[in-house]
Amino acid sequence: MDTISTALCFPTLDSLAAAPPTFPGGAGADPDAVIPPEGPFELLSVRVGGQEYGLPLPSIQEIRRYQTATPLPGQAAAVLGVMDLRGQVIALLDLRRLLNLPDVAEDDGRRAVVVLVRDERRLGLVVDEVLDVLRAEPGQFRPLPALPGPFARRHLAGLISADARRVLLLRADDWLAAHANRAA
Repeated sequence: MDTISTALCFPTLDSLAAAPPTFPGGAGADPDAVIPPEGPFELLSVRVGGQEYGLPLPSIQEIRRYQTATPLPGQAAAVLGVMDLRGQVIALLDLRRLLNLPDVAEDDGRRAVVVLVRDERRLGLVVDEVLDVLRAEPGQFRPLPALPGPFARRHLAGLISADARRVLLLRADDWLAAHANRAA
């Protein structure tokens, strides 16, 4: 997999080349609002701090066992450092820290690195546990209300309600833009 784009499932208005669709709410619609998918879609379901989160499957290159990062000085707390991915150095972000959750005392063997890719940019996202692939229908997607704080507006795309599961859908575009390394 060389180039995979999350824009296929969850584009933002900025990523659309054609005329933007009409959002519920009309002219004052949020330009960062997520367009609900038109057909069935798949998510990688992960757990962090007891909550289930989903990442669009097309944005994932691979899943690796957690490995300790090589720390870099002067980085934000969520940046664990870097790792060597078959000769390419990529940044590792800790989703726990991005969510302002306390660190885990020790690795219980379930922690994993989800390697995200978009437009040849790669980034490792450390999660507590990888659960499964969840197939969702458009009717299971629920937009989030306007929430205070920049994290929710920038990184949460919506909620997937599937049976008894409630999965918060993550958008990693800003993480990839800020921290990802281009493939050599």
